[in-house]
Amino acid sequence: MRNINVLMIQPKTPPSFWSHDNSLKAAGFKTVMPPLGLMTVAAMLPENYKVKLADLNVSQLDLQDVDKSDVVFLTGMWIHHDSIMKILDICRERGKTVVAGGPYVQSAYGFSERDNLELERIDHLILYEAENNLPSFLEDFEQGKAKRVYDNKEKPDLALTPPPRFDLIKPNDYASMALQFSRGCPFDCEFCDIIKMFGRVPRTKGTDQFMREVEAVYATGYRGRLFIVDDNFTANKKKVKDMLRRLAAWQEERGYPYLLFTEACMDMAGDDELLDLMVRSGFTSVFIGIESPDVETLRATKKSMNYSCDMSAAIEKIQRAGIEVMGGFILGFDTDTEDVFDRQLDFIRRNGIVQSMVGLLNALPHTELYKRLEREGRLILDNSCRGDNVDTALNFIPKMPEEKLVKGYRRVIMETYDPRNYFARASILLGRFPYMKISKLHQAEPWRKKLSKSKLTNYSNKSKLAFELVKFFFSPFGIQGLLFIIKSLRFGIFTMPISVELTFRGIHYMNVTKRITNNAAR
Repeated sequence: MRNINVLMIQPKTPPSFWSHDNSLKAAGFKTVMPPLGLMTVAAMLPENYKVKLADLNVSQLDLQDVDKSDVVFLTGMWIHHDSIMKILDICRERGKTVVAGGPYVQSAYGFSERDNLELERIDHLILYEAENNLPSFLEDFEQGKAKRVYDNKEKPDLALTPPPRFDLIKPNDYASMALQFSRGCPFDCEFCDIIKMFGRVPRTKGTDQFMREVEAVYATGYRGRLFIVDDNFTANKKKVKDMLRRLAAWQEERGYPYLLFTEACMDMAGDDELLDLMVRSGFTSVFIGIESPDVETLRATKKSMNYSCDMSAAIEKIQRAGIEVMGGFILGFDTDTEDVFDRQLDFIRRNGIVQSMVGLLNALPHTELYKRLEREGRLILDNSCRGDNVDTALNFIPKMPEEKLVKGYRRVIMETYDPRNYFARASILLGRFPYMKISKLHQAEPWRKKLSKSKLTNYSNKSKLAFELVKFFFSPFGIQGLLFIIKSLRFGIFTMPISVELTFRGIHYMNVTKRITNNAAR
């Protein structure tokens, strides 16, 4: 059986709230996290497929690698569109066969005439989930009769999913490692495309299976942040609790080598056992789609898990457990009134949501929102969806006058990331965290002492961080950051690493804010 040289390419991610460019450089990393999808697909390939992975967020594409390859595997999301197009141009110039899958290909296929023309540059499309479609493609490809599209829509059992191939990357290039525990979400938010791709019945890996993957990360020698990439980590509470009991014991036994973060729903605050297990397992932050403080808007968008609870109380409960809440907010809903901008700013401020990712509504392909706007004749077909909601180009006609919406959005972003407002929210957050003082920690359980010590020492490149910190203090933003770090010590010595991290993250958010406001001003 002949060897087949495979080049897997992860596209370049443009600057966004998620990219954390400045804080990454300060800590000596090259990008946020590795391309878990490609690493998992690589593990599904037969032994005669010799894989090299090129992450364009770590280094530029080496054209010699392209030339040496027999086939190129490519993935990406809507935000990667421009980078994907450049990669396809390079592959076409060199006559390379391209196989592509992932969220962008999934959503764009059959979506519009322009998207179909762009996708024609891809030789083979692996739609839906690879566990179902990749084996069929590989069998046909080996026989020289591969079809262009493989689109088995069945939802595979995640027991079929192999551990990612961590041997394809240099772990210390990344600020965090990444693993997946589940797919799917039981909710039906109008604007979300997750359920269109992965279904409404949450599927999970077995506890033994997931823990083997945690052990695989541990075996690389990497220590630090670990992102559980699930779109709704707590969707299947019974299964996630079973896994967390094992993970908590594993973490405590090893002194908490990993600080975890994930995406979940507001309803996690209503389950005390789940919240406690997440803290004991080492979760330090969670991204929650809050969307809007307006109950009418939440009802209209079917965001039931938010309008059915007191969101402020839920957020504070999560924070007081020791988990930072990172919030996603959207402007441009039909139900938004002119006071929505002030209400969002007030909600973000009162709840100490330091990382508040506010974006304009985008009608994603195949969502219920897109279908409704299409029926109402409100889509702007010339403005393609690019998945970057910090771009002020709308792809639909909003109920609020567009000029007023964009102007209000710009004000929300500017005020949210004004340094004074940013550090005020950070102080609220630190004031809610438990066991920040050594005197209080003496009263805590043994596992919490280990977790607190891990938070204090869990930096991969301390000398690089110290150098960047000194350099930073001589910048215009630095004095305010220094004062914040010093004042934060009133909450306890264990705030030090958190306040330093929040300061560096603040620099990044300011830069993204400049990009957004410059776009809006054009």
